[in-house]
Amino acid sequence: MAMISFGANPDSIEEDRLEYYVTVLENEDQEVFQERFDSLTDACLYLNENYADWTFEDQTATKSGCSTCAAH
Repeated sequence: MAMISFGANPDSIEEDRLEYYVTVLENEDQEVFQERFDSLTDACLYLNENYADWTFEDQTATKSGCSTCAAH
């Protein structure tokens, strides 16, 4: 699993800008890797270049039955 989050540090706060973090997780709870980017575009490009073969699931789609729970 990989995700993009945003944050800041004292320098970026002074410059009034956000930082974007690509985080790769194992089993949804164990951080394996994290990389910082100055733009959301760069973070997205990084994910697409390195993990384009991953399948994506729409977690907002309506599901039914116990085995289709987003928690699985």
